[in-house]
Amino acid sequence: MRKLILIRIVHTSADMGSMGEGLIKEGMAKIGKENWLENQRRIENFWNELENEIDGLDLDYSRTRIYQDGLPCGDELGLRIVRETAEKGSRNYQIVRKLIERGAKIEATESSQLLRKEYEHIKAIISSTDLREKAEVMERYEMLKDKLIQERDAFIAKAIDSTLKNDETGILFIGAAHNVIPLLAKDIEVKSLD
Repeated sequence: MRKLILIRIVHTSADMGSMGEGLIKEGMAKIGKENWLENQRRIENFWNELENEIDGLDLDYSRTRIYQDGLPCGDELGLRIVRETAEKGSRNYQIVRKLIERGAKIEATESSQLLRKEYEHIKAIISSTDLREKAEVMERYEMLKDKLIQERDAFIAKAIDSTLKNDETGILFIGAAHNVIPLLAKDIEVKSLD
């Protein structure tokens, strides 16, 4: 039997690397500084509660594999990305780093090509200064977004299926827009920490 713990995550600016600052500005412009700050407090509470819940799981870390939304590599490069992103303040990656330090293994989860496509669209939205251009770029992205997420989900499901072995537990940290579960192999028992 293979098990997968699904954790729906909330991305923060620290998770977004070089685009983080632009996304903060976009968020504040949309909802106002006070609402944005209140939202950040709620997100911090979410991560604190989630970390406590994960700490309470009875996991054999030597038989645990970590799958991270947005991470296209495992092994040493994956570890380096996890460490660097955790050091920049990502609560998601701080939790992943803690699990790895306890013996869990990080796996390549995403397609670098699909991530690059999404990155280019989001970068174009953030860097657009003309309102008309920004609206056009956002419209193009909206038309492609669902198909791109579906392609990413299919890739993630295949990555889990090919690396998660019998008697192992996987932990999938995944954004709310994804729907990986229906694409997983039928012998993977899924538990959600939502």
